[in-house]
Amino acid sequence: MAIIEQINSGIKEAIRNQDLIRRDTLRMLKSKILAVDARANLPDPEVIKLFKTYFSNLEEALEQAKTVNRLDIVERLQAELIIIQEFLPKVLSFDETKKIVMQAIVDSGAKTKKDLGLVMKKIMTLNLAIDAKLAKDLASQLLAD
Repeated sequence: MAIIEQINSGIKEAIRNQDLIRRDTLRMLKSKILAVDARANLPDPEVIKLFKTYFSNLEEALEQAKTVNRLDIVERLQAELIIIQEFLPKVLSFDETKKIVMQAIVDSGAKTKKDLGLVMKKIMTLNLAIDAKLAKDLASQLLAD
């Protein structure tokens, strides 16, 4: 089932269950898709990119809400993040990420930190649900100065 179909059925179910936060979050996700393609014919990888961007924006908003001590907003944003995570691929663990980084270093032939771009390019072409910041940090640690 395509992601847009999952969202549409989720909206209907949330309306039936009177789950306002879920309904509103799913509607927002749908609007993100429709803003890019009015017919909602985006392939799932494109939809996931949109959702990752939106997820990052919500995480930033959550941090800001925490700093100004707005607990009502914090709770809502946390609930929204949980709902959005249902549509995102599972992020790889630290050990899995480290294996991929080490393999990318070997495959790219990187020797020093100057070759970090080659390593990151190799990692990103794998199209995995990898935490790019963690991968970059690991690659920096593993490469010589």
